[in-house]
Amino acid sequence: MLVSSLNLENVRCIKKASIFLGERVNLFLGENGSGKSSLLESIHILATGKSFRTSKIDGVKNFDSDSFTISSIINRNGFEKVIGYRKDKSNIDIRINSINVSKLSELVLNFSLITFHSSSVFIIEGEPQYRRRYIDWWLFHSNTSFYPEWLRYQKLLKQRNAALRQSKSFLHVWDEALAESGEIINSLRQSALQMLMVEVCNVIDESDFQSLSGFSWQYNSGWPKDETFLSALKRNQQRDILYGFTSVGVHRGDLRFTFKGKDAKEYLSRGQQKTLSLIMLIALGSIHKKVLNETPIFLIDDVSSELDTTHRYKLIEKIVNFGGQLILTSIDANDLRFSMSSPVNKFVLQKGDVHVV
Repeated sequence: MLVSSLNLENVRCIKKASIFLGERVNLFLGENGSGKSSLLESIHILATGKSFRTSKIDGVKNFDSDSFTISSIINRNGFEKVIGYRKDKSNIDIRINSINVSKLSELVLNFSLITFHSSSVFIIEGEPQYRRRYIDWWLFHSNTSFYPEWLRYQKLLKQRNAALRQSKSFLHVWDEALAESGEIINSLRQSALQMLMVEVCNVIDESDFQSLSGFSWQYNSGWPKDETFLSALKRNQQRDILYGFTSVGVHRGDLRFTFKGKDAKEYLSRGQQKTLSLIMLIALGSIHKKVLNETPIFLIDDVSSELDTTHRYKLIEKIVNFGGQLILTSIDANDLRFSMSSPVNKFVLQKGDVHVV
């Protein structure tokens, strides 16, 4: 898939910009604060409806403006689409080929995008939600039954939590329905993880990262492995009533990484954790290409500040060799190296202005 063009208006320090992107490597250069990360953030917003830099989407607009607009022409599976996203003080307007859409899932389905940025290390060191999102990203793209089941589970979870506080006599109804849905999601996640973690190990081996040898993982479903989800719900029912929320389930699932028997968060250095987080994202791209016959777009923000030289060269080379579109930022072009025949499209940002090199 490709992003052919990108148009921005009032996005952070970028007042207005129109950019045509190449099919392979696109490198945006600039000092800190020049707006280069805002370009990647804009593509991420178009693909997900969310920013990777802030939880408050209003923070994306320029200080002097009440709104911001992002639009792009994308090409996926031979079909071209125009995607637009506009946010003002009170409304969000999302359009696909000039047709308004109301659900973020309708937006996400148009993109296959993998983003690496400063917070990507949360896959390793952050809260369990980051690791659940990692698994669920692949399931969303690879299994059409996952997202409807995930929505069903979220609705049932909300209803059970309400029953815990108000209608306890109906708990058995919600327990059975939630347990059924949770077991389905758990089974899908376990199957996906087997595939993903094998690919993570392959990338580690192929890249010859000796410092990451001894990698292993454990998945926690969100309830004890020696009982069913329904049994766990019933066993914890009184505690759940006391606190007013469901304490077990796939919404509490987690993926634990270990190295040589020790917790990755305790054993690995900060740099190693960043390296592993990028390896995990590369594994997503690799699986996506092998199974779905499509290379996702990679966005990599300021990789030179996140990884040391040796690891940076190896992993960027791995992504380039996938043959898809790569869009990345850096302060200095000398921090990166590309051993490929096709040209690198270079852009320089200066105080929000984009210039083609």
